[in-house]
Amino acid sequence: MTSDEKTSRSGKVYSKRIQRLRRLIVATVIASCLIPTCICIILSIKYDRLHSSYEQSRTDLNWYRDKYGTEMEILAREAEEKAEAEKIASAEVENEESVSMDVDYANVEVSGAQNPEDIEGTRYVYLTFDDGPSSNTNEILDILAEYDVKATFFVCGKPDARYTDVYKRIVDEGHTLGMHSYSHKYEVIYDSAVSFKADLDKLRVFLYETTGVWTKYYRFPGGSSNNVSTVDMHELIECLNDGDITFFDWNVSAGDDKSGSNKTTIYNNIVGNVPRFKHCVVLMHDAADKKATVEALPEIIEAIKEMDDTVIYPITDDTLPVQHIK
Repeated sequence: MTSDEKTSRSGKVYSKRIQRLRRLIVATVIASCLIPTCICIILSIKYDRLHSSYEQSRTDLNWYRDKYGTEMEILAREAEEKAEAEKIASAEVENEESVSMDVDYANVEVSGAQNPEDIEGTRYVYLTFDDGPSSNTNEILDILAEYDVKATFFVCGKPDARYTDVYKRIVDEGHTLGMHSYSHKYEVIYDSAVSFKADLDKLRVFLYETTGVWTKYYRFPGGSSNNVSTVDMHELIECLNDGDITFFDWNVSAGDDKSGSNKTTIYNNIVGNVPRFKHCVVLMHDAADKKATVEALPEIIEAIKEMDDTVIYPITDDTLPVQHIK
């Protein structure tokens, strides 16, 4: 091999080494750029999730503070409890017998079957949940699915992204979607008929856009016989009638909104009073602080199913409305 050939061969080897070295350098540079970039993307995703979770929690907290924390509502509840106690005491004097009821409005006129012995046929029980959706709704839906039971959810307006799928799940799993006001702020809803209708329309449109359901069932916050409204409730009922909306109160209450309620009292309040009616609309609450309601639900369903000639249905157009006032 001549010296020129050796020089040429050496040059080629050197050139290949230079190319490999360049590739290695390029790969190293790319890797040094990609690795931090990937780490930044991962951290950014985690941050977004944490931030979203924080915002959702803050929104939920503010909603519950708005609902339970205003002085007006606290005073309203106290006035309502005082009025109820006075009505019960008056009934005891007139009838000379003790009254034992856990229904919130013991002495108002309630439509629906109240004398089972006078009515033949099947007993219909309608399990209803107010105030949702909440962090407990999915668990409630899981329990209902396990027992193949359909219920009715009187929901509020919560545009929080984490509740979008919950609204849809209620509908998709065959439960009835009802309205319980958008804001649940008594001072807003019951300020005037105009305010009431604005809140009603806002919720109805919101639920339609979220679930595709144009719901036509309503439950007044505090019930139709509440002592808070500055507007004649008959005027608000007329507003519902104009929208082809039926309102439902209740004749059996879990009492889970009362101080000191627990799994046992909730179970006893419901199971002990269902036999008194042929058409039972049961009031429960779907809220983050109502864990005892969730815990009691399986045993409540089992007890009702064991009752003779008794079925559990969601509210439909065929349901006999239970209403405190007409």
